[in-house]
Parts: sequence; C-alpha cells; structure tokens
Amino acid sequence: MDHKPGAETERHRIINKGGKIYTSQYDEAGPLRVFPGRLSVSRTIGDIEAKLPKFKGNPEVVIAEPDIKSFEIEKDHDFILIGSITIFY
Repeated sequence: MDHKPGAETERHRIINKGGKIYTSQYDEAGPLRVFPGRLSVSRTIGDIEAKLPKFKGNPEVVIAEPDIKSFEIEKDHDFILIGSITIFY
C-alpha cells in the first residue's frame, strides 16, 4: 500500500481522525501533504511535530503503524519478494 495522503484509505483515515490534506499554496502541482506535520507521507516513525499535542500535533493522523499483509505459502509459490521504497522529492 502506498502511504501517501492521496491514497483513498489513507485519505479517509486522516480526515476521520481530524487531519487535513493540502498542497502547497506556492506549488499546486506538488505532493499532497498532511496537516498537522506538513508531511508528504501519512505513516512515519518520528516527526514529533506531527504527533505530539504539545507541538500542536495529532498522534492519530500521522501514525507509525505499518501496513501488514499476510498469506499462506503454497506449493506453487516459487519465491517471496519483500520490498520497501522511499522516494525523496
């Protein structure tokens, strides 16, 4: 799953928890961002400004909980691929 604020499931979760999604007023074609935190990702470790109320953050909007999928390995599976990607703008 893509942990970007524009992904449908992430967008619903962010808004339902009191967050907002926006683009920069200077670059409307830029990445969508999450408020609080001004982040272009919706799940991350750290980023205390986005999470701690004392910094006007909301711990339920930008979360560190991973998206985990599980399945049974079957005889016809030749291999398993596990991957992760980080994109810097």
